[in-house]
Amino acid sequence: MLFEMDKQSKEFKPVSGMNIVDSLGEHEKDLENYLKKIIGDILLPEYMVFGNERSLQREADLFAVNSSGDMVVFELKVHGHYDRGKAYQALSYAQSFSYWRYSEMNNHFKKCFPEAEELINAFEEHYGYKIDLTEFNKKQKIIVISHSSSEDTGAITKYWKKSGVDIEEYFYRFYEVNDKRYFELSNELFFPQNSYNCWVNTCKTHFQEAYLDMVKHKKAATYGDRRGLIGKWMNKSYVFLYHNGYGIIGAGKGTATIKDTHNEELDEEERSIKLSHFISGVDLDACKILYYLAPSTIKGLLQRDFYFANSIVTMSENEAKVLFEECKRNFK
Repeated sequence: MLFEMDKQSKEFKPVSGMNIVDSLGEHEKDLENYLKKIIGDILLPEYMVFGNERSLQREADLFAVNSSGDMVVFELKVHGHYDRGKAYQALSYAQSFSYWRYSEMNNHFKKCFPEAEELINAFEEHYGYKIDLTEFNKKQKIIVISHSSSEDTGAITKYWKKSGVDIEEYFYRFYEVNDKRYFELSNELFFPQNSYNCWVNTCKTHFQEAYLDMVKHKKAATYGDRRGLIGKWMNKSYVFLYHNGYGIIGAGKGTATIKDTHNEELDEEERSIKLSHFISGVDLDACKILYYLAPSTIKGLLQRDFYFANSIVTMSENEAKVLFEECKRNFK
């Protein structure tokens, strides 16, 4: 995470990371292709790339080896956000190619880099020494690179790591400072500052009445295997309730009160965050939604599109302030 230090007060303030739309726009694939070029060179030079994903092939994004000859499988999810499937996919690739020995790795190397000679020669050039061919791919390592993750997804990688699987997650961030754009890659699991503000889907598809429970108790909640989306990072940030078929039906500020409970009415495990300054367009007595911000209104106010059905959707602080003011004007 980047911090700006005030020269006078000597205080540190986090620099806001850019959201995916602003940092990449329509160029997600460009970033993925660029990462493929620089991994093993200026980025993570401790690895040597010997193969990349070929079209129409079920393969990892990048194959590399470390200084011991162990295979390193890279899974690049440049637009991956709270996606636990990314870890499972990488594990699947590592298992599928665990049988490769030097001959298979060398064949793949030549297919991906036709002008190259032998993998062992490239290995010597990269590391400065040779190893016995039987040392290749005795072990596998997995590296997943994505924009961000959730505590729930992080728990998956920690579990497999404790079980003896060598797996790591890295997260990239873009920052814009004085009209210059900066790129950071870190293995620290954190949420960029502009994702502190978000809306939480009320899970209408699975729990028709969940929105009433949230409004009644002035909270935002997630359920089952999506519980990890609620976290301490939401404290003091704008949090909205989004109800499919309507739009934003409630809004408030996150607090430090986060609870893991079994919701008796819904008969489901729940994690919730208490919201202060809560307002809504729901009539609890009549169990009806009277006022809301429709998707078209949200897009018009913020001048961009969203994938509205997501369990959680993040936004910048300025965008959140605009929505909250509009909620105050519309919710009676």
